[in-house]
Amino acid sequence: MKKCPECGNPSYDGAPVCGNCGYKFPKAKNSVPKGEDIFKKEHKKEPSNDESTLTIIKQKKLIIGIILVITLILICGIFLTGSTNKSSPIQNVDTEKYSAGSFSFKYPGDWQELNQTDEEHPGAIFYKAANNTTVEYYNVSSSASSLKEINQNRITHAQSVGASVTLLETITLDGRNASNIILENADGNYTRYVSMFSNGELYVFRLSGDSVNSITSDEINSVINSADIA
Repeated sequence: MKKCPECGNPSYDGAPVCGNCGYKFPKAKNSVPKGEDIFKKEHKKEPSNDESTLTIIKQKKLIIGIILVITLILICGIFLTGSTNKSSPIQNVDTEKYSAGSFSFKYPGDWQELNQTDEEHPGAIFYKAANNTTVEYYNVSSSASSLKEINQNRITHAQSVGASVTLLETITLDGRNASNIILENADGNYTRYVSMFSNGELYVFRLSGDSVNSITSDEINSVINSADIA
């Protein structure tokens, strides 16, 4: 039983109001937690076998990827080191230097200087290189306005005697534009002209051989690339 705080009239415990004065009793607070809160336990999810397998696979892929990257770095390092240390053929033998006026070039010491003449170019010099390749160099004054004009005249003359053009391109020598022409002659041999033109002067390498390879070898190209106009 409980008493009404207003009139003192007794009332049973569950009565919502006083039967004498009508006073509303305050509702009792439920201090007992819900059953589901009492018995509810936190459940930690354990990783499944599939998830564990995927984790292992990812770790293996990561390790393999790292190994591949390291391998590629090592290969690139070896390649670059080899390229840097690689010498051109002309650097592996004793060399001689030809110089006339403002023009010079280096050539292998085992090249044999030939006692030949060129009626059109009296000052020309001749060498016998590997593979029976003949190397001629000459310098003449030219009234041409450009290398293009010089090349056109040379090709026109070559075609008039039965030769055909195998290659015509512009290259760079000593920081200048130069022309590179390869002709297949009527007799099946090949002639290559490498020409530089500066201040009205024409500098020409004329190479003759029985194949394209013989006149474009690394040794021949090394000599041509050493050309210098002071």
